[in-house]
Amino acid sequence: MNTRTSAAAGLVGVVSLVPYAAMKTYWALGGAAGRPAGDLAAEMEANGAPGALVWMERHGLDFTVVGAVAAMALLAALVLPWGRRVPRGWLLVPGWTGAVLLTPYGLATMVAAVSGFTVGDTEGWSPWVGVVGGAAFAGLGAALGVCCLARRVSPPPPSAVRT
Repeated sequence: MNTRTSAAAGLVGVVSLVPYAAMKTYWALGGAAGRPAGDLAAEMEANGAPGALVWMERHGLDFTVVGAVAAMALLAALVLPWGRRVPRGWLLVPGWTGAVLLTPYGLATMVAAVSGFTVGDTEGWSPWVGVVGGAAFAGLGAALGVCCLARRVSPPPPSAVRT
């Protein structure tokens, strides 16, 4: 697999996360389109979410957006030259884990959403929310898989080869 394919996959993964991150940030800042009425932070608190996550939600930062940014950094490390300085295992373990878990989860979420199943455990979610979230997770998972495969089979950088 060449670096061009890997870079394209990384870009697809990042692009698939942008609508999701925008939607979640919009909600954290008080937007209501697509989600049930009510205070999401209060609901999280009532369901036993850690205080730090509730605090973040109340201050306009959804914790899953932080995860999306971390995933973008992982994709970048897998495809950009600076990532070659990071030991392969440090990138491949979370990368393959994400690929194996997120791809089927995202696909199932999209199928459930368009089939009329609710996205969250509360009634009132719009079906497009499941499509946006599912596309983000499936896109990220597939991109991680391609990028990990490319990283696994690519030769080490010249600076790492000992003579």
